[in-house]
Amino acid sequence: MGFQYDVKSTAIAAAQTDAAVFAGAARIKGMLIGVPTAGGTLVIKNGSGGTTVFSLVIPASSGGASSVTIPGDGIRCENGIYVTTPADMTVTVFYG
Repeated sequence: MGFQYDVKSTAIAAAQTDAAVFAGAARIKGMLIGVPTAGGTLVIKNGSGGTTVFSLVIPASSGGASSVTIPGDGIRCENGIYVTTPADMTVTVFYG
């Protein structure tokens, strides 16, 4: 059994580029996404301007919310968790 981390969260507003969720090493555990009617692509990187570790394309819809649970120990970001959101899409990232 792996080590259990305290889980924290950070909310990121719409239309952000490389917004810092957490500037240190952490694992992404899940997300709650505010889905815009126009859809869009959510991108999460390991470090500001770093390698993309998660990308989710959400098609146009009637809006709403979507949750994503990351299995196992989560996605490791050694250089910090940074998020890019399109217009009208918000995201709360859970990490530990």
